[in-house]
Amino acid sequence: MKYFLLMPVLLITAAAAAQKPLPVIRAGSAEAVIVEGDEDRYNWHITPAAKPDVHTTTKITAPKWIRFYTDRDSIRVKLKPGAAFDFIVLLNGKDSCYTRLESPPLQHYANMPVTRDTIPFELTAWNNIKIKAVINGKDTIYLKFDSGATGLLLTNDILQRKIQTPDIQHNRLQIGNLSWDSLHIYEVVLSGQGTDGRFGWDLFDGKIVEIDYDRHIFVVHSRMPAIGKGYTKLPIEYTHYSICVQGTLEVQRKKYTSRFLFDNGYQRTIMLDTTIMREQQYPQDLEIIRKVVMKNGQGEEIPVITVNNEKLMLGALPLYNIPVQLMATANPARFKTHILGNEVLKRFNTLLDFQHHMIYLKPNTLQDLPYIEAKKSS
Repeated sequence: MKYFLLMPVLLITAAAAAQKPLPVIRAGSAEAVIVEGDEDRYNWHITPAAKPDVHTTTKITAPKWIRFYTDRDSIRVKLKPGAAFDFIVLLNGKDSCYTRLESPPLQHYANMPVTRDTIPFELTAWNNIKIKAVINGKDTIYLKFDSGATGLLLTNDILQRKIQTPDIQHNRLQIGNLSWDSLHIYEVVLSGQGTDGRFGWDLFDGKIVEIDYDRHIFVVHSRMPAIGKGYTKLPIEYTHYSICVQGTLEVQRKKYTSRFLFDNGYQRTIMLDTTIMREQQYPQDLEIIRKVVMKNGQGEEIPVITVNNEKLMLGALPLYNIPVQLMATANPARFKTHILGNEVLKRFNTLLDFQHHMIYLKPNTLQDLPYIEAKKSS
């Protein structure tokens, strides 16, 4: 995702360049690759007209190496949260492309007045966290909270039929007493059943989100509340503008530890990444429970088979005999990770701590519900 900055930034960049020459790397092609950390890759198109051409990293909480590769050269820099690094890509020996790598500043509300906003939600039959919202002070809609997404996404249907906003870049969203201004609306074909779109975790960056499935309330805190015993704590890994945790699958007496996208917008249990499965030699001979065709947010049909996984460990929390989904294509999340969905996550009252970068899970009254796909299809 590219972000274009305003003219004052151009002047600052030009002044800095006049004072100290910027590093220069060479390229014979406009296609490049950016790698954040050890292996998280982003394809990049070098754009001479953008001055500067800006790549904003995913949220980072400590200094991280960022590498920029062209077909001829490379450069790397260790970025701190909120820092930026400027350099020039000389394309085909003639076009100077002013390029910037920057990381977003950390958001933190712990020093602000203590606030606690409680919002009711409906947990639908399709595992959607459905919440009432208002767009631009006039249009009431229903949105799904999707921790696997960022920003505000609305379906084409609701945009054409009801909202008809002339400006998708400057919109106001209100949920309960909370509001956000100047939001960009991203269009999608589909959303969760009974909803008009979805909103992502980043709207609450720097705060704490509590999801209580027992009481059907969604609580946004400015400061971490006191919690009792029984919670398991999992560190958040920020990658590809998403939040992930570590988990361990166990099957046929072997353990497979990997990254899981924490995605309560995914309605099923666990979608396994075929690239990770192949690298870890996850068993390929598991009994098939069912075969279905799913649709993603763009309406594309995707064949999926379901098999049984004997155990999942999330920290100290065990879950047994979970039906997991396998796709014919690699990387269902578009980067290397399994996907942990709300058919599993709804079984835990949850706190998403975006101040200290932790997720807290505590088993709730839904813990022993049978999994929707556990029954073998005829």
